[in-house]
Amino acid sequence: MKPEIPRLLAGRDRLSRPEKEEILEAVLAGVAPARSTRWWWLTAPAVVAAAAVTLLVAAPWRESGPRDELAARGGGTPSAALKLHCAEACTTGAKLLFDLDGTSGYRYFAAFARRGDGVVLWYFPDTPEGTSVDLDAAKTSGVLDRSIVLGGEHTPGRYQIYGVFSQAPLTRAQLHAAFTGDSAGPGTAVVPLELDVR
Repeated sequence: MKPEIPRLLAGRDRLSRPEKEEILEAVLAGVAPARSTRWWWLTAPAVVAAAAVTLLVAAPWRESGPRDELAARGGGTPSAALKLHCAEACTTGAKLLFDLDGTSGYRYFAAFARRGDGVVLWYFPDTPEGTSVDLDAAKTSGVLDRSIVLGGEHTPGRYQIYGVFSQAPLTRAQLHAAFTGDSAGPGTAVVPLELDVR
């Protein structure tokens, strides 16, 4: 707009309001500091979160096609879990149960106890010629279908119980030769527990 028109309309020969506003904008534009990029730091977390969600949902590396909803999930790393239970108190004559719930990737299970005086009490295999228990056939809802009766050899005291999980069946001789306290050879896992017999 030409400066003369607002002056003529106002009836004065001075700067009009639009002229003053134009001058003010020009001055402010010349002296105003450059805009900072702080807005980037405020929006970066939201952008990163949106990208992560997009990657998780789209996930180009994930399998496409139908999936079996009953298939096992997880990293496929074998996992050994063992808990011991007595029907009531762990006393002579009580049954000792082996809870293996949470175990995956191991097919066989062996167990033995070591008394405070160093004597070893074998649970599985139950004979010198036998092998460790086949978990495919002997596990019921996480609990081994066999129990041990705490006989007279279980004098009152603290016992170190070792559960040995393996990919292949093991005999007592093989376990004795390979056992180091935290391993029984390749493809095995050892779970040590303590049991107090009263």
